Amino acid sequence: MEVYNSLIYKKSLEKVASSLPKREASVLITGASGLIGSCIVETLLLAGYNVYALDLRKERLAERFGQETDKLHFIAQNICEPISNVYHFDYIIHAASFADPKSYALYPVETILVNVVGARNVLDYAKTHKECRILVTSTFEVYGKLDQDSYKEDEVGLLDFNSLRSCYPESKRTTEVLVRSYVDEYQVDGVIVRFSSIYGPTMLKNDSKAHAQFLFKALNNEDIVLKSKGEQRRTYTYVIDAVDALLYVLFNGKTGEVYNIANGDSIISIAELASLIASLVGRKVVFDLPDELEKKGFSKPQNCILDTTKLTELGYRPKYGIKEGVIETLEIMKECS
Repeated sequence: MEVYNSLIYKKSLEKVASSLPKREASVLITGASGLIGSCIVETLLLAGYNVYALDLRKERLAERFGQETDKLHFIAQNICEPISNVYHFDYIIHAASFADPKSYALYPVETILVNVVGARNVLDYAKTHKECRILVTSTFEVYGKLDQDSYKEDEVGLLDFNSLRSCYPESKRTTEVLVRSYVDEYQVDGVIVRFSSIYGPTMLKNDSKAHAQFLFKALNNEDIVLKSKGEQRRTYTYVIDAVDALLYVLFNGKTGEVYNIANGDSIISIAELASLIASLVGRKVVFDLPDELEKKGFSKPQNCILDTTKLTELGYRPKYGIKEGVIETLEIMKECS
């Protein structure tokens, strides 16, 4: 059974959908079959919006969402190609991206191009359709290395651009500058969100991020494998909270601004997260060193806790703590397995 058929999942999405503005609007979501994109699609459908789901292949969209309807429309194209002016969108959410360590190692060129060229195409559409508001997704990794644990939106750290691993955060940095440049030069109505570490039942099977692998191991009733000591602390956010916050910024955020999306009640180390997930399924944590390919995609360990003052000042509040989010994720994954 697909995730979108889960009664638990639908009930949680309905709570988010019920809080959205009631309006006739068309929304394009790029990267629509991904972890975050698919959750956005399903939430907006429940809220009654006209949704255009864009992905590289229509077959992947059909596998994820079933058939097209009068409210759900599939667009099969590479986001690195221009968006046709045949369409009319009131909003575009650019969520297309390579977003796991193994992909960064295998496809660094494509990682850069999808982020930067994809964003340019979205922004070019908005340049000629001034009524269209754009939201571009970014990442906590743009902060780079800072000698502190908590990061605010106006703080900047160092990135090693000689490292192949920087293909992801460096291209996200460029994307953010591009958004602000279009806002300033062409008066595009654009806003940016930076995600913390996101988890949930919409994770793709090939997601190589540590927390995704922990959850897949738990679903298969296997021990949790940790590739390091896991001492670094991060802010984790349940995907439904993340999408709730993203949509809140879409409708309420200030043009040209960037907002951290995170949950202050979900700050935990990687090792603690592994232990939590293992304990919920009666398994244990084991340690295993990464291979050379995995090392190429890994970031260097450091704490990364996102400050959410700007988001809370908009009025947004998360609903899931780390334990509640992990439990619901496992329940939905089990229901759909």
